[in-house]
Amino acid sequence: MAEILLDVKNLRTSFFTHAGEVKAVNDVSFHVNKGEIVAVVGESGCGKSVTQMSVMQLVQSPPGKIVGGEIWFENKDLLKLEKKDMRKVRGSEIAMIFQEPMTSLNPVYTIGNQITEVIRTHQKCSRKEAWDLGIKALETVGIPEPAVRMKSYPFEMSGGMRQRVLIAVAVACHSKLIIADEPTTALDVTTQAQVMELLLNIVKEQGKSMIVVTHNLGLVTRYADRIYVMYAGRVVESGTTKEIMMNPQHPYTKGLMLSVPRLDGPKDEDLIPIEGAPPSLLNFPDKCGFAPRCPFRNEKCDCSCYPPLKDVGMEDHKVACYLFDGGRDE
Repeated sequence: MAEILLDVKNLRTSFFTHAGEVKAVNDVSFHVNKGEIVAVVGESGCGKSVTQMSVMQLVQSPPGKIVGGEIWFENKDLLKLEKKDMRKVRGSEIAMIFQEPMTSLNPVYTIGNQITEVIRTHQKCSRKEAWDLGIKALETVGIPEPAVRMKSYPFEMSGGMRQRVLIAVAVACHSKLIIADEPTTALDVTTQAQVMELLLNIVKEQGKSMIVVTHNLGLVTRYADRIYVMYAGRVVESGTTKEIMMNPQHPYTKGLMLSVPRLDGPKDEDLIPIEGAPPSLLNFPDKCGFAPRCPFRNEKCDCSCYPPLKDVGMEDHKVACYLFDGGRDE
């Protein structure tokens, strides 16, 4: 049986604004096993990034606040740690690759300064030792002439190279879990594949675990072991990548798959978009958020309670939908 590294239980994170409470993460549970790659998929605004920021305890307060749940990492609840203890976990045991490399890297500091700052924060070493470790980290992620690049500024590098630098920062302290939040945003298709292959190699060779956050379901099918599909701050479907791709049950998951081009499909086949937009989570009622956009909605979907996650019958495959009853949508 696989050993669980990260176990998130009933996590709830809200933003308290002058207009009311925004339930960005609403009763979300998921886990990551050691040596496993897990994908969290959904449209923008569905709570994917806020969930991971909550794990790292980087949600800005005010207005944000983790209002409930548990986050267990190697048998300790991160939500009960003191700030100084959480700082020891953040970066050294759990590392995060943020969305936009140009804004995540400080433009007025060299790459070397930013990498060595992280290394010296979490490891007892001299400046020279930290510098050498930084060069090794850049070499690990495939940046040519790493010693020269250590003296470069972010604006002197391409988007793909900056993304590699962020990966180098994440692996420099040998963290056990890497959270990659939209790691291929604003990159061309070729560079996206290179970055994902790089992350995959690092995870497999160094025995790490990884969470990949993305809106592109097609991007992670080759890399992830399991997938969690999120919508309106909740997990609506979860399971192994094979099960999700071969037997999707939730209408939202099916919509995401129909909006991704297929290599084995007809060349003139049109993509089918999901009509409408995700709901505002401001004072959102505790009911199915996808119902207004769902082509299969019925009177049950308009009730005042949220559909619970149910086992589909396959291993680790769960769906939160009133249409599901015994294994198939009607």
